[in-house]
Amino acid sequence: RQEILSLNSNGIRSDLLLEELQTDFNTLTELRPSDPLADISFPAAVVSDGSSYTRIWTTQTWQIHSHPPHRRYFRHVRKWTQSKTARKILPTVCLATIWSVVVTLLANYFQCRPIPPRKIISVAGTSSTVSLLSAPLALLLTLRANASVARLLAARQAWGALVLHARGLSSILANYIYPINPQAAILSVRYLSIIGWILKAQFRGEDEASQREVLKLMLKGKEYQWIIDEQHSTKYGVAMLSRIRQICNLAMSSSTAQTAPYCHNRLYFVEDSLKEIEASAGICERLFGSPIPPTYTRHLSRVMSLWLLLLPISLVTSIGATSTTVITTALSAYVFVGLDEVGMEIENVFQLLPLQQLAAAVQKDVRDQFYGLVCGSQPDIEFATS
Repeated sequence: RQEILSLNSNGIRSDLLLEELQTDFNTLTELRPSDPLADISFPAAVVSDGSSYTRIWTTQTWQIHSHPPHRRYFRHVRKWTQSKTARKILPTVCLATIWSVVVTLLANYFQCRPIPPRKIISVAGTSSTVSLLSAPLALLLTLRANASVARLLAARQAWGALVLHARGLSSILANYIYPINPQAAILSVRYLSIIGWILKAQFRGEDEASQREVLKLMLKGKEYQWIIDEQHSTKYGVAMLSRIRQICNLAMSSSTAQTAPYCHNRLYFVEDSLKEIEASAGICERLFGSPIPPTYTRHLSRVMSLWLLLLPISLVTSIGATSTTVITTALSAYVFVGLDEVGMEIENVFQLLPLQQLAAAVQKDVRDQFYGLVCGSQPDIEFATS
């Protein structure tokens, strides 16, 4: 592999490498645009129309989101039928409503029959039972929602750090590696620019063909074959970051690099940025592989089921066997089951993050930083001398 990293002292050859890289960047932008609608793994089942966390917000998005309460409530109620969450919980709400109708009909039936009081099953204690269950149920829902939101914020911060440190590493490659070994810097940029797309494919469960399509475009010949072979023993993302580390180490170990000032400091800058990128990827892998303990979810589901079963009975004993019981049960089921479902949706954080735009941001920032410093014409800096 060291022959791939042989020093390129020919300026024309470096220009050709830069032109080829720019062409591949343009092709990748067409293949993977930043538009969320172009996302091949877009979670349509959980994303409703209107404002959504699955897109990076703009000033216009915030203006719409921050409308006065009467406009905001009207907009949300008007689009109620388009809510994906409401559609998902509708079967459960319907079952709870049907159960309340059955309880109401049975209550009316037994009230009309001349059955001795001693033979009527007493349900007087049901109201207190439901009251006792309501507090733990609310607590369970709150704790699970808080844990899910914390996971979502941690994942978003990790991806933000990934974009930041990828951009920083690109400028380091342009400033410190490219002057010594242009070929090594350009090859590292090729790997770095697609790290976002590879991680997105990993956490969204995209097929192998979509990942290889990106890899084959940005990595050529031996590099592409190597990364494909490495996939059988390690993940693409881990292999790519290890390869960048190896490329920079070989470039800085050359005789030409050893004569450069602060050679070891330059390698430290690269290593520090790679460490931060690996930390961000590690946080995402932890969140992806470790959900909120399923025991908690199972216990919450069982408590919710008991509460929904006992709620109509409690309402019948307190307000009577009327239509109010059915309506109250339906509304209560919608609120509580909806909160439970929202927590479940947020728990799987990678279906809500705007990964299409974040991966495109990694690619764009790496390209802009590298080309801006290598090909751009920065103004000269004149320092005053004493």
